[in-house]
Amino acid sequence: MNDLLRQLADEIEDYSENIASIKPVPQVSLEEIKSYLNKNYSFETPINLRELSGDVIRVMRNWSLHAGHPNYFGLFVPGTKTASVIADALVALYNPQLGTWSHSPVSTEIERHTLRFLLEKFGYDPNSSCGSFTTGGTEANLSAVLTALTDKFPEYCDGGVRALLRPPLIYVSEEAHHSFIKIGQVTGLGHTAVRNVPADDNFRLDMTELRKMVESDIRDGFEPFMVVGTAGTTSAGVIDPLIDIAEFCRERNFWFHCDAAWGGAAVMSPQLAGALKGIEQSDSITCDAHKWFSVSMSAGMFFCRHPQAVSKTFQASAAYMPASQTGKVDSFRNTLQCSRRFIGLKLFMTLAELGEKGYATMIEKQAELGEFLRLELIEKGFEILNQTPLPVVCFTHPALAESGLSTAEVLRELYSKREFWISDTKLKNKIPALRACISSFRTDENTVRELVRTLQLIVSKKAAVSRI
Repeated sequence: MNDLLRQLADEIEDYSENIASIKPVPQVSLEEIKSYLNKNYSFETPINLRELSGDVIRVMRNWSLHAGHPNYFGLFVPGTKTASVIADALVALYNPQLGTWSHSPVSTEIERHTLRFLLEKFGYDPNSSCGSFTTGGTEANLSAVLTALTDKFPEYCDGGVRALLRPPLIYVSEEAHHSFIKIGQVTGLGHTAVRNVPADDNFRLDMTELRKMVESDIRDGFEPFMVVGTAGTTSAGVIDPLIDIAEFCRERNFWFHCDAAWGGAAVMSPQLAGALKGIEQSDSITCDAHKWFSVSMSAGMFFCRHPQAVSKTFQASAAYMPASQTGKVDSFRNTLQCSRRFIGLKLFMTLAELGEKGYATMIEKQAELGEFLRLELIEKGFEILNQTPLPVVCFTHPALAESGLSTAEVLRELYSKREFWISDTKLKNKIPALRACISSFRTDENTVRELVRTLQLIVSKKAAVSRI
């Protein structure tokens, strides 16, 4: 056991301290991985655990895309703080079952303590609101839709969509997260119940278009009940007009949900929190700790200012489950899950280690690097396509259009060097863009400069070749 623990501790320390020396982009084929697993892991012969651990460490190092690397500028998959790694190990060891308070008293209260802190940060009253940890943003968004349906249509709980007189509708920006399409199907509303509102020129939900769509849908016999505002869209990192959405929902008695899966962490920063103004007026919020809070996957959160609606939505009883006790929260009565991992410990421990100011400093540094990246790109002739205080930069280069180069060709060349990873996207589903996000707390200005230099060389080279 000592040897195994030393092996694990050495890997955690070495990986954390020397990740920059590893190639962030793997060089491996599907066939190579499948062949290796078939050859070495038939499960017919037991393998010594130390040998097994060493092999898993080796393949994870060599055949993974290292999202915690300072040269990773991709999706919202940050490097993880050591406190969250230790927390996950402790959770695996003690394996508390957070379905009921009686099975996990201290674990439940650690989560409630952490959630109350964040409820206050989001501008909710922690004494009259509620929160829960989820598997991720999709479950949190699903929880919001289910709670809104229960609140707006009391007959939905027992009768489902068949009991509703008119088809309910949800409105999201065309830049919103794709989870709402899945949610439309899972809830029985269907894909067409999720209305995609056009985005404006800044890729934010267009309020004029929203009003038009709602009026038209009501005339056609539908029942609008929910509007989703995104605080940090996946493609462009923009923040929808939250104040305007809140006012519109109050006028119509709609449920206002804010999907702040990534951008929600900005509430930790005195410099950035103002960008989320209006979120405190929402009925519910999604926020993922495994994004900008830099803890390990998975750790989503669902916040709601209507605890009675939440309880009604998820209330369940069974003869084999303990009876509820005053003041003691049984998670299975207030969330979609029954058996549940102790998700909140990693955020609790990381918050405790860094402190509120430490988190603010980390987040603000990344936002500043996002602005530095914009300036570096502009200086090298690139064009910035989005505007946001959050560190997501969408950009292109005149040479791409002039030479007919696609963003995919640029990425193939970049990945072949194995030094950097960025992504591409299509804004408003039609405008091609390269996309770089500051997602690692290990990234610095030198890393940003080198990324821009590399991209400039690739674009210049590709454009020159295409002109020949």
